[in-house]
Amino acid sequence: MTMGQRNDNESNFSERDSEFEALTQYDTSHENSEKTVKLDSFISNTKFGLLHLRMLLTTGGAYFAVCAELVVFVFLSHPVKKEWNLNKFIFPLLPLGSGLGGILGECTFGIISDKYGRKWPFAIAVSTVALFGIASAFAPSFLVLVILRTCVSVGNGAVSSIVFVYLLEFLPQKNRGKCMVGVTFCGALGAVFAGGMAWWLLESYSWRHFMAACAAPAFIVCIAAFCLTEESPRFLFISGQEHRGKMVLQKMIHEPLAWQGEIECMPSEKRGRISQLFAPGTRLKTINIALIWFLQATGYWGVTVYLPEYMGSLGVDPYFNMFTVFIGELPGLCLAMIMIEPYMLGRIRCLQLFSFSTCISLLLFAFVGMDFLKAVSVIVCYFFMVPIYSILSTFTPEAYPTHIRSTAVATMYMIIEIPGLITPFVGEYLLSSDITWLYPVVWAGVFFLQALAICGLRSETAGKALKDSDKENDSDKETLSDEMAESAIS
Repeated sequence: MTMGQRNDNESNFSERDSEFEALTQYDTSHENSEKTVKLDSFISNTKFGLLHLRMLLTTGGAYFAVCAELVVFVFLSHPVKKEWNLNKFIFPLLPLGSGLGGILGECTFGIISDKYGRKWPFAIAVSTVALFGIASAFAPSFLVLVILRTCVSVGNGAVSSIVFVYLLEFLPQKNRGKCMVGVTFCGALGAVFAGGMAWWLLESYSWRHFMAACAAPAFIVCIAAFCLTEESPRFLFISGQEHRGKMVLQKMIHEPLAWQGEIECMPSEKRGRISQLFAPGTRLKTINIALIWFLQATGYWGVTVYLPEYMGSLGVDPYFNMFTVFIGELPGLCLAMIMIEPYMLGRIRCLQLFSFSTCISLLLFAFVGMDFLKAVSVIVCYFFMVPIYSILSTFTPEAYPTHIRSTAVATMYMIIEIPGLITPFVGEYLLSSDITWLYPVVWAGVFFLQALAICGLRSETAGKALKDSDKENDSDKETLSDEMAESAIS
């Protein structure tokens, strides 16, 4: 086939998917036609484009909505106890129900996402958050409120188990760190939004207005989740839907793919099995990562759940303080965006830095005397504490192959729901103690243990290729290098 004939053939295709098929299949005599490019190399060498931006905004918006809903009950302790005259040990049923709902959502949707795809479970999860979030504002009794918030938490858990995996599987390698932390940055903005709404609405209006306002972002994201997203190309390839996967890849590059070979990605029939996380070679990694997540959740919720009451007992405006605390998370996340990259600290050393710094800031909070300094030390604590979530949410999906990636993240999120079932009762006990420094010192000890556990992580993921299957190896036989892949899609 001559060059002129080739150009004439290309001009006859009007649809992008037809162009894709033609350009990946014709001219089998070409010297490169027998070679293949790995799916990860292909995606890693695409340029960040409109589809990537749509996915980033949608997943970031979803996490914004989830985090706004997630911190709602932190502000409900006083007004809900007052409205229904609740015993101090009855209110913890609200976070207890939320924790159980989160476990159900994470377990169910994480496995479904690995078996049947990312897009529709993600869209349904966001819809669940929106519908039950607004319904919670009309709860006629505390029991109904607990039930509705449990349903919201099912959606929250489902979104959390999918959102980071969903975005990660679209991203070029050089954009992974910043974009994944960017999603957590959106979550921090959601917490700031909830804090601002609490400061504005709880005193002037009521907790019902507050809950309705916090549910509003989820409705907006619902539309984007159904209309602006695509199915993960990595999932499509490992599930044997190669044609659909190629169509999504085509949308990533905005033009017919000028590559004459094939894209290599081994399909996997065994997807979404929790037992695969504990297979030989993976078991110790899973246990270590799970322990780090568990300690993170224990420390975070231990500090957060009763912080407004604790600060109020010290004479500090609790709602304004929580608002400023959530504001303090943002520069910490910006720092994490920089430090998480492979040319800086990478994922593991960044985790060690932020975990140890959180421990130190809580000790300062415990023993400084002035209320102003206590408020500042709490802000510093959140500056380091919240980015740990973002780094873990980047590291964890990178550490597992595509066929169990969502299941792995869902398992970690199920594990971190367990502290949420316990810490409200522990926090209530610590607040009732006459030893004022006991509350922050206990949680400082948790972060110290976490810093030690992080030392057990051995495999850095920053700057490394993502695995799509356990069958993948490092052989480059008949596979293009990253440089050749880049030239093929440029």
